[in-house]
Amino acid sequence: MKRIAFTSESAERCQLVFGKDLIEKLPESMRVVDSGFRKSNAGNLKSEYLMPGGEHIKSIDRVFEIYQLVRVSKCRAVTAIGGGSIIDLVGYASAGHTEVEKLFLFPTTTVSQIMPALDGFKLNFEFVKDLLCANGIPDRVFIDSSISYREYLDSSRSDLLFPLLVALSFDMRLFKYISNQVASGKDITEELWDDIVFSSVKAYLKGIELKKPYIGAETGRLIETASRLRAGNRAAVILGAMIELRLAREVDNNEAKSSEDFFGLVRQLWNRNWSSRIDLSSLVDLIEQKGGVKISTPDGSLDRAYFVGYSSFEKFIRDKTWRGLESFA
Repeated sequence: MKRIAFTSESAERCQLVFGKDLIEKLPESMRVVDSGFRKSNAGNLKSEYLMPGGEHIKSIDRVFEIYQLVRVSKCRAVTAIGGGSIIDLVGYASAGHTEVEKLFLFPTTTVSQIMPALDGFKLNFEFVKDLLCANGIPDRVFIDSSISYREYLDSSRSDLLFPLLVALSFDMRLFKYISNQVASGKDITEELWDDIVFSSVKAYLKGIELKKPYIGAETGRLIETASRLRAGNRAAVILGAMIELRLAREVDNNEAKSSEDFFGLVRQLWNRNWSSRIDLSSLVDLIEQKGGVKISTPDGSLDRAYFVGYSSFEKFIRDKTWRGLESFA
């Protein structure tokens, strides 16, 4: 069993615990569980409250539902078991409730495991992605990579794109290592997957310490808002990353090879069940309202981020006439 200690700017501490069968070792608490995950793990869960996953769950109405659960259960500890949406919801509610003393997270998806919620919890409001935010960090995060490995096997390897994206953002050596594994054509074993998850979390924590978002975080969020939360988080993040990498090429050509390598990996690993189109007119309108968009750059340019103004972004889209995945990969 491996552990990483994380300390926030406010001196709050969180321990990240890595291991197998951790769901059987969770502390006593009120548990809010993703109903989809519950179906495949019926024998290992007890005393849970089920909620569906997905962006629609991240609403103020659901926060009050959590408050009611806390009142009825009389528990002072809460555990969120599920993907990023369940974690955001339960974390937001717990951060604002004076009777909740402990918050534990058990992420069950690849994205929620390699990008643990250590920089606040976010809710959607009036179809705007992550408009509301509550500060705070969990007391412990339990990461069982065998659970996300099953998801990886079910997703036709597309889940590898997210460790690759985190590595491209914060650890180029890790990016090359994972890229070589993909290029080899060999199967990713459960042991190797465990190493990829652990290394990706360490890289992501580096980004939090530097206060630098991963590539695609901001543009992906805007894509989801422009689609009124219908685009899907995974597709939006990858499409957002490709836009940001192309924009970065317009102002700084230093990371051209790593960007093209990433585009090639997207061609190999893209999940055909994800939406591959972008409503560019709505996206451009949204960026006009904001005056521009801040983009992140690959590791090697860790200290650099760029603000792209609206007029430059509109010209970038108009000149390239890009519409979606086929424009990049």
